[in-house]
Amino acid sequence: MGTKAKICGLQKLDDVLTAVCYGADLIGLVFVPNTKRTIDIVVASEIIEHLKLRCSRRPEIVGLFADQSLEEVNNHVQFLNLDKVQLCGSESTEFCAKVSVPVIKVIHVPEIVSITKEVIEVAVQIDRYVNKGHLIALDRQVDNLKGGTGMSFDWSVAAALSEQGYKFILAGGLTPVNLARAIDLTLPWAVDVSSGVETHGEKDSDKIRAFISIAHAKKLRDVQN
Repeated sequence: MGTKAKICGLQKLDDVLTAVCYGADLIGLVFVPNTKRTIDIVVASEIIEHLKLRCSRRPEIVGLFADQSLEEVNNHVQFLNLDKVQLCGSESTEFCAKVSVPVIKVIHVPEIVSITKEVIEVAVQIDRYVNKGHLIALDRQVDNLKGGTGMSFDWSVAAALSEQGYKFILAGGLTPVNLARAIDLTLPWAVDVSSGVETHGEKDSDKIRAFISIAHAKKLRDVQN
């Protein structure tokens, strides 16, 4: 079984259908206000309804939020029938426990780190959420930026965590060009991309196809925890 592929920041039906056609395992819809790839809830609803009608295979639909109210998150879940929620802010484990669907919690990794120190600190954060049953996504830390950063961090941190048996989604700065190397080094459960499959700020069908194909070609390691 290959590494799972999550295509994020989709705003147009054609781009969603492209991702589905090429086998995306998860689709990310951004509901963080005042961000470049935010999608209106009504537009998102129309896209999801089209998927139900036109696609025999539907990937998991993930809604992205950052430091928004629990009521807002759960209202989106209910209205759109989301499969998962990805929380990109400073949400606590208590907050995550009250979300009505499974949670992917983003852990942000600084750009420049002491590997040993950072692995220990990130592992502590991961354990806090994993022990409550949540899945983790590792992304680059950028000041005042919530949600996807489009920037990579030192993959040695992720590699070290992988060696310790952690299961995570790798995000941040991935493209079809560097994806194979990233997977070989870090052995993630899934990989997550948004700007890395865009050309001039628009989703690029060739890049989406290449990204998913590369991910699925990489064997998924059997991770126990």
